[in-house]
Parts: sequence; C-alpha cells; structure tokens
Amino acid sequence: MLDGGRMTRSGLLLASAISLSLTGCATRQYVLSEIAQSEDARRPAVDQLAAEFQEHQVTVRELAVQTADVRREGEEATRAAIEALGMADVAAGRAADGLDHANVARSRADEAAVAGEQALAAADETADRLARLWRSKAKPSVVEAIVVRFRADEWAPDDQARATLREIVRRLQENPVLVVELEGYADSAGAPPYNLRLSQLRAEAVGRYLVEQGVETHRLQTIGLGTARPIADNTTADGRRQNRRVLVRLLDPS
Repeated sequence: MLDGGRMTRSGLLLASAISLSLTGCATRQYVLSEIAQSEDARRPAVDQLAAEFQEHQVTVRELAVQTADVRREGEEATRAAIEALGMADVAAGRAADGLDHANVARSRADEAAVAGEQALAAADETADRLARLWRSKAKPSVVEAIVVRFRADEWAPDDQARATLREIVRRLQENPVLVVELEGYADSAGAPPYNLRLSQLRAEAVGRYLVEQGVETHRLQTIGLGTARPIADNTTADGRRQNRRVLVRLLDPS
C-alpha cells in the first residue's frame, strides 16, 4: 500500500508537471499570436506614418532649398541696395560739388560785372577829366587825326599800323611842339570789361611804340574808351573792323 501510494503521488506530480508544461506552451503561442495580430493591425498605421514622415522630409528639404534661395536673393538685394546707396552718395557729392562750383562761378561773374561797371565808370571819369584838362589848356588845336586799326582781339600794331606810326614819329620829330592824344577803342563783340581793357592795351601799345621810336613820354596822353563812340555799325564785320582802332590826334597846345 505504501509503495502503491508513493506510485500514485509520483504519477500525480508527473502529470501535473506535464500539464503545466503543456499549458505554458499554449500560453506562449497565444501571446505570440496576439503580438503578431497586434503588429499586423498596427502595420498599416506605421507604414502610413513612415510615408507621411518621408513626405515631411521631402517638404522640409524643399523648404530648406527655397529658404536658401530666398536668403541668397535677399543678400544680393542687400548688396545691390548698398551699392545703389553708395552710388547715390557719390552722385549727391558730385552734385554738391557742381553746385559749389556754380556758386563760385556766379560769384566771380558778379564780381567781374561789378569790376566792369567800376572800370567803365573810371573810364568815363578819366575821359571827362582829360576833356576838362584839354579845355583848360586854351583848347589846343587839332593838327591832324590819324586812325590806326587792329585785328580782332589783338592790341599789338601790325606791319601796316607800324608803317603809319613811323610816319607819325616823323611828323612829331619835325615839329617838337606837337603833343599826342591816343584814344583806344574796341568793337562790341566781347564783354564790356574785356573791351575796355582791350582798348586801353591798344592805346598803350601805340604809345609804347612811339616812345621806342624816340618820342618823349611827356608828349603822350593815352586812354581806352572801350566801345564808346563807334564810327561804324557793330552788327557787320566791316563795321567792327573800323571800330577796332586807336585814334591818334596831333595837337598844337600853343
């Protein structure tokens, strides 16, 4: 009975072990089956998420490329704007310089106009003074009046003018009592201050030539009168040629 009892309990234990083993195998298979089914159920969602992720990656790359292009265009636009500002600054500086030069030129022109007016006034005053001087000397008689002509914008006597002046020198040497009055004139082609100065240079050039030829300085009186007292029409070439002159008056003061 004891042996039989032991055999029965051993058999029960073995049966239990076998049953548990068989039960454990069934459980693992069930679990694996459930996991497989769960994975199969989730796979479409996972695949969809993976596809969406790839699409997002493509979109992100495209956005990165677009961002880089926009950034590059922005940098180029910034450089172009800076260059344009620089060119604008240069242009503004040049414009300012031009305005300064224009203002300086205008100031000089105004000064020249004032100087011309002053020179004309001085010439008129000198002419009046000379006229009063000669009137106070018992009105010297004019022995002869000779015209010496000049080329445009020139004051040095040419060959023809020097030939005429040499004849005047001869007359003065023959008659030591005679004095000379030299009046320089110009045509109206230039500005009044220029013409006044040119007429004075012509009168002085004639006087200097006479002195070089032996005429005493105290016998000479020179004055430039610009475009005053024209003897011909300044609107024609021949009229202007006649007005470019020095009038040489030989006077007898006695």
